[in-house]
Amino acid sequence: MKKNRKRKHSGLWILVGILAVLGVIGGILIKLGFYQTLSNQFMPNREANRLISYLGVNDYEYTDRLGSPFTVTQAKQLLKQADVSYDQVDVSLEHKPGFLPLTTKQFEKLYDAMIQALELDRLMSENLYIYDIDNAVNKVIDGVAYEVVSTNNGDYYMEKDYGLDSAYIGKVVRVYVSNNEIILCQGESKEQVTVKNAYLSKVSEEDGDYNVLAYVDSSAKKFPVSKEVAKSIKGENFLGDIILSNKGVVSVTDHTGDLVEAKVTACADGVITVEGQDDPVYLSDTFNVYKVNGSFKAMQSAGTLIGYDKISLYIKDNMLEAALITEDIYAKNIRVLISNTDYTDYYHGEVSVTSDTDYTIAYGDQVEEHAAGDKVSFRNGSEQLKKGAAKIRSKEEDGKITITSIKRQSGNPSYRGTIELSRDDKGVLIVNELPVEEYLYGVVPSEMPVSYETEALKAQAICARAYAYRQMESDGYTKYGAHLDDSISSQVYNNVGEDERAIYAVDDTYGVVPCYDNEVIEAFFFSTSCGTTSNNSAVWGGNQEPYLLDTMETELNDMASLDNEESFREFIDGELGSGFIEQDEPFFRWSVGFTKEKITEAINSHLYDRIKAMPENILAMNANGEYEKKSINTIGDLVSIEVTKRGASGIVEEMVITGTAETILVKGQSNARALLSPEQVAIRKQDGSTVTGWTSLPSAYFYVDDSNGFAIRGGGFGHGVGLSQNGANDMAKLGYLASDIISHYYTAVELKDMYELMGK
Repeated sequence: MKKNRKRKHSGLWILVGILAVLGVIGGILIKLGFYQTLSNQFMPNREANRLISYLGVNDYEYTDRLGSPFTVTQAKQLLKQADVSYDQVDVSLEHKPGFLPLTTKQFEKLYDAMIQALELDRLMSENLYIYDIDNAVNKVIDGVAYEVVSTNNGDYYMEKDYGLDSAYIGKVVRVYVSNNEIILCQGESKEQVTVKNAYLSKVSEEDGDYNVLAYVDSSAKKFPVSKEVAKSIKGENFLGDIILSNKGVVSVTDHTGDLVEAKVTACADGVITVEGQDDPVYLSDTFNVYKVNGSFKAMQSAGTLIGYDKISLYIKDNMLEAALITEDIYAKNIRVLISNTDYTDYYHGEVSVTSDTDYTIAYGDQVEEHAAGDKVSFRNGSEQLKKGAAKIRSKEEDGKITITSIKRQSGNPSYRGTIELSRDDKGVLIVNELPVEEYLYGVVPSEMPVSYETEALKAQAICARAYAYRQMESDGYTKYGAHLDDSISSQVYNNVGEDERAIYAVDDTYGVVPCYDNEVIEAFFFSTSCGTTSNNSAVWGGNQEPYLLDTMETELNDMASLDNEESFREFIDGELGSGFIEQDEPFFRWSVGFTKEKITEAINSHLYDRIKAMPENILAMNANGEYEKKSINTIGDLVSIEVTKRGASGIVEEMVITGTAETILVKGQSNARALLSPEQVAIRKQDGSTVTGWTSLPSAYFYVDDSNGFAIRGGGFGHGVGLSQNGANDMAKLGYLASDIISHYYTAVELKDMYELMGK
């Protein structure tokens, strides 16, 4: 009996001893981070769930316990819901206990197999060379902040502070991507990647370190290279491919011997027409173009190839991979009259200029040299202006002249080309002379938000170029020595600074203008339609252009017929018509509420000025009931407003305003909008937002409801003729190209080369 008790006690002591040893070993392992390392190898549940969400597996049950790993049970459930069999997966799952966690490597194998089995083209594993990680972008989508990762395959988004850090810059990494988003970084890769169609400038050496300097995707890059590989690179300034690994440049392929000289005559929808070549040439996804004469420039727009007599092309398997521009392009200059700060006058009391580069001021037979940053001021009595015009130019091809005495939306405006100053008794005139295409760099962002779709920006560039062409053929500003001005009287220029997106839109449509019967059209444009567009005659009078018609703003583009008052009211109230391209735009519908006193005040306060400006379009009724010219400044108290004539688009062409003192006939959309000025009341857009302080109604597509005060209900913003800018953007979102957008808004036009029309 005592022996058994003794054995029992000794057994307990042995067990305690074993536990103690295990505890000590466990403590040591914890101290050494063994368990942390082991747990780090398991796939976290939360991370697995995030990645699985990209697979689009229906009815998969997401589970997440704080800190728990992804298990075999969850893997089996995922395969079942996705209808993927075990033999399609390179991970042994079938006979394993369900509670076992999967390691990160096992999950990645499972994930790769699922992508292949589900045939998900939008989701794949790739090896990318990381150029840079822009942490400052802070793009927010659905409350999640993203950063931009620049790679050899373009730019990607990735969740901010997640998976990639600066240590990966200059490395090849393996990642999962979904469309243009990196969803998981798997660390450095041993694979090599190819940077196609780069322009290799030279090999540099500093303190024993060698680098290849090259232009890729419109920007300069620096790649580390070993001394041995550096010595194998022969020559500089050539087109080639760069093979990269984690150690830098592995090798370089020179394409100089593959170049052919030819003329590009057309570029549309990814198809390039090369003179003398019967087979079509298609644009490569990795296409780059490099201007190597004069000031070097790297671009990606194939539209820049139009207009040159000869270009060096790299064509492989009927794909245009790259191009070198080696000659100057023909581009007619345009002369732009520069307004003062608030666009109220062309004459300036004082003009102050500077430049971001060294610059010159030429006048008479003298030339002044100035360093970058030097500021020079002029008045009409300045010595430099006494012998005629003074011409100010940067000494660098891409340099700009800044006029610090003018303020614009983006600050003091900077100008390409030449600034020309002349004087008379009223002050100093400023004319900016520059190539048309560079002029458009300043027009497109000033007329359309650069955040709009690329195809919409390209359509805007085509319209703006057509307007410029027409102005160069006219004489409206010849007394100032210019073709047009920089305000809304022509088209707004350089109010908003240049932007790469707008520059791309101009470059990619180089020289393109819309033509009807071989003549460049009047490419009018405006902000937002009410669901129709108007012919030009209904808005400004004169002959109707055959390409500017009254149309319903749907994809079908049917003819409009809303000259009947009842039909127009039903249309504005949403009871007539559907499928309008801009129906979700805030200004698609709007309203303004007036009291009788407020609308009377609005009419009377603007009446005299409108009659003075357009006496033939605001007539007063005489004793015989006929309308005649008459200078008046009041109608008395308002009695009624009646629209007496509408265009087929629904636009107000004429209305009669009856007051206690006078009855007037108002002709023209601009007078109708100005006399019913909402300056003292709010304009309410259909999204519920309001704007105040406007001196004119948003459009003349409106009716007046006088059942309770005077409510004006309307739609659209602008004159309604030609291209709707928001409509163009909405069409681009639907997948339409710039050429489709132009054809939609301008009936039966063709796109042609402006410079061919001008004749070189």
